[in-house]
Amino acid sequence: VLSLLLGTAQPLWAKSDSQSVQQQQAIRGIVIDENGDPVIGANVIIEGTDEGTVTNIDGRFSLPQSRAVLVVSYIGYQTQTVRADGTRELRIQLIPDTQLLEEVVITGYGTFKKSAYAGSASTVRTDKLKDVPATSFTDLLQGSAPGVQISSASGQPGSSTSINIRGRGSFNASSTPLYVIDGVPVISGNFSSLDTDAGLDIMSTISNTDIESITVIKDAAAASLYGSRAANGVVLITTRKGRQGKPVVSLKADWGSSDFAMDYRPVMGGAERRQYIYDALKNGQIINEGATEAEAIAYADEEIDYYAPEPWCGYVDWDDILFKKGSHQTYEASISGGNDKLSYYSSLSYVKQEGITMHSGLERVSGRVNAEYKANKSLTLGANVLFSRVNQDVYSEGTTYTAPFYSSRCRITPSDAPYNEDGSWNRDLIYLSDRNPLLSLFYDYDREYVTRSFNTIYGQYEFIPNLKFKSTLSYDFNFSKGVSWEDPRTSNGDDVNGNMSRRMYERGKLVWANQLSYVTTIGEDHHLDALVGYEIDDQYREYLSGSKDNFATLQKPALSNGATLSSTAGSTTRTRIVSYLGRVNYDYKNKYYFGASLRTDGSSRLASDNRWATFWSLSGAWRIGEESFMAPYKEWLNELKLRASYGVNGTLPSDYYGYYGLLGVSADYMGNPAYTLSQIANKELSWETNHNFNLGLDFTLWDRLNFTIEYYTRTTKDLLMDYPISMTTGFSSYLLNIGEVENKGVEFEVTSKNFETKDFSWSTTLALAHNKNKIKVLDGIQTEIASGSQIRKVGRSYRTFYVYEFAGINPDNGHVQFYTNEPDGNGGYKKEVTEDLDAAYRIPYKHAEPTLTGGLSNTLRYKWFDLNFMLSFQFGGYTFDKWTQKNDHSGDDLDSSIPTYYRDNWKKPGDIATYEPIIEDPDYPMSDYYANTRSIHSSDFIRLKNLTFGFTLPKSWTRKAGIDNVRLYASGNNLLTWARYDYYDPEAVSAGETIWGTPPLKTITFGINMNF
Repeated sequence: VLSLLLGTAQPLWAKSDSQSVQQQQAIRGIVIDENGDPVIGANVIIEGTDEGTVTNIDGRFSLPQSRAVLVVSYIGYQTQTVRADGTRELRIQLIPDTQLLEEVVITGYGTFKKSAYAGSASTVRTDKLKDVPATSFTDLLQGSAPGVQISSASGQPGSSTSINIRGRGSFNASSTPLYVIDGVPVISGNFSSLDTDAGLDIMSTISNTDIESITVIKDAAAASLYGSRAANGVVLITTRKGRQGKPVVSLKADWGSSDFAMDYRPVMGGAERRQYIYDALKNGQIINEGATEAEAIAYADEEIDYYAPEPWCGYVDWDDILFKKGSHQTYEASISGGNDKLSYYSSLSYVKQEGITMHSGLERVSGRVNAEYKANKSLTLGANVLFSRVNQDVYSEGTTYTAPFYSSRCRITPSDAPYNEDGSWNRDLIYLSDRNPLLSLFYDYDREYVTRSFNTIYGQYEFIPNLKFKSTLSYDFNFSKGVSWEDPRTSNGDDVNGNMSRRMYERGKLVWANQLSYVTTIGEDHHLDALVGYEIDDQYREYLSGSKDNFATLQKPALSNGATLSSTAGSTTRTRIVSYLGRVNYDYKNKYYFGASLRTDGSSRLASDNRWATFWSLSGAWRIGEESFMAPYKEWLNELKLRASYGVNGTLPSDYYGYYGLLGVSADYMGNPAYTLSQIANKELSWETNHNFNLGLDFTLWDRLNFTIEYYTRTTKDLLMDYPISMTTGFSSYLLNIGEVENKGVEFEVTSKNFETKDFSWSTTLALAHNKNKIKVLDGIQTEIASGSQIRKVGRSYRTFYVYEFAGINPDNGHVQFYTNEPDGNGGYKKEVTEDLDAAYRIPYKHAEPTLTGGLSNTLRYKWFDLNFMLSFQFGGYTFDKWTQKNDHSGDDLDSSIPTYYRDNWKKPGDIATYEPIIEDPDYPMSDYYANTRSIHSSDFIRLKNLTFGFTLPKSWTRKAGIDNVRLYASGNNLLTWARYDYYDPEAVSAGETIWGTPPLKTITFGINMNF
């Protein structure tokens, strides 16, 4: 609510030409927003004249007439008409038009009111998430937009993320959506030059505070205009712009810490592990050697100190040694403002995150300038400039013995001390031998240094009213330098006396876009919006690396200190797209909407005969609620709209030169280079095509409940698949456009205004999505292709597990049992039980894709207090625990750590158990660790994804210090998790399998915002 506060400055007023006139007896006042901040640039106009536009001095205005009708307006607030009858000190109240803000859908080819938009788009306003401690904006999308799934291979700061919109639509090509910032398609994905599991997400170069809104386009109505890049959806990012008024300075700072979000893969402590191994030694003698109880005890007493001795320092908790609490700190400053000619927004931010081990963290300095200048009534010029520098430090993940997660959860034991009694490093560990993970953390490192400069300039000229030509030129430059060091003092580098690798990766993307648009109204009822365009997209990648061994000195190791050149590599690649596009939108009486788009793309990634492709879309909407026959229901059914769209997008092959026949220098023949065929010519290679249908229904009840329901099908045809060919060619397969996969689902979103009073407000949003993925065609011959623990099978989900079926533990002898699952010839399986794995068959089992995903968010405000929180969740999916190949114990594998779930193992005849006994016998029958149903667990979870609690100091306090606004807050993410299977984090998953890396982290911060 906007109140009027009486101005204390001298009364000022100006005509629309901004020339001052003599002060007179005047109507005075000041406009402030609902927080008490002055609204600079609000329009206060005397009805019927241009006199009386509000001055830009603290929002105060002064009008020369004592009797007038005033029209008060400002973007984002309801326009209000006020009568001034001789009042010298006028009081005005305005109401924020939050519904108006939510109605706008911003696309790269126009901005539309949501009521007029026929496509499927979810908009996430970052003002509710601005305080969440996230390095990349992708973390803010989880649970906020229905149909959007986020996954990451690592929880390290800045690690790369993967986004799937409405399921997986490609096998061999990319499934990543197109990212568009301020209308310009940009480079996205993993930009790490080092081959690390964490990777580095290029979106970590952008400050979340600079982002105004994020729009996810999910259907073809707008996505088809992006043609070959939009088959997997489009993520549109709009950055902040300046507004007319005095300069507004904002300062923000926060500090916090990070830790495990869950008790991640707990293992037995020293005393418990020793007892379990002791029992294994004893039982092994009794069962396999026929020893007496006394003989077995004597044997166990003799051998136990080999497997589980108590070290000189006492049993060791390696979590305390390898891991620590991370830290988080952010400092940001921005200034924005403008006048009727120039508007600007500029920011500078610094972020530093330290991970939960040594050599893990991210440091970023970024600056942004967005400016727009109206040279005259017809010409507008603008520029958006981003410069960012990111330094990332990562530690080893995966299955390397010195990786802290792998070693602490699988191979290092509480009986291993990090140091010897004399203070030297322990290089004689029970299983790891000389591979001390703490030693490696001290000296080895992988560091990434990224510089990004993303610059856009544009100009728009209006020839006649509403006929505009806009030209945009953008260049996105990214340079990454990676340094990997394996110290000679560690097991990773001692064999070669140290190894250093340096890699440099440069990418550039030039986009030149030209658009001619025209908006007109014919009569009073016909509205037309048309656009044609021409675009060029030119990208290049350049890579160079070198590695040296045998270092003469450890003082500031560099390639110049190495004696032996061990490897060099390099490459340069380039790809271009030329595009012609057009769209037209028409509506009649703001009730009936029709839209069509057409785009033709030509790409250098394909042979000339297949280079060009045309993509299109049709869409329509009917605002049923505006019909006269709906008038009786207007009191409770405020809005009702039906919309539909259908269109085709495309996806290019990932390989820039996949259609070429290539020779490679790959061998040596009698001392001379030998050329071999490295790639078969593939002239028939073409586009994958995505055919998207979307049907949506929007309605509003009692001006309080806003519903959106959508049904969609997304079919990928001409799917790029590896077609098997004769090995006499020297190759096993050939990439062809032959497959087909389908995604279909339903999305539901409801926003409720629960309470709305002067002092208290509460709104809730629930987003739900169901998607079903099904393979319809593989290569045209095969109906199934097995790959590791998964199978691609016609009629089933893409990530269907292919495993032996676990039948339990034999209570008589503790042996693992399986169902044979031999095909019975009638489409079924024989369910006989066997202890011989060779007699069993693998079967398609559950799938990784969840059947229901979503989020529940709430926003509450009471006077000076605000509270925002969101619960994200998923149900119906499963994960394959790949760790079991290392965690589950068989035979004489007794010298590793033991997971706590092994408490439920077989110990004596008659036991009903889930796990086989830990026993010293290499021939003891055990399970196949790579593929059995015992390793498949539900991925259902509910997570308190983020929570922010803030307190805004009363204006009567802050204004005495010359500060407009001060807000203190506490924020966190991944705070609480309820998981059906809680031994590992349900989001520590990649491609349906649990990862060998850092799980998602819990982060808590405390911060302050100030505006001047």
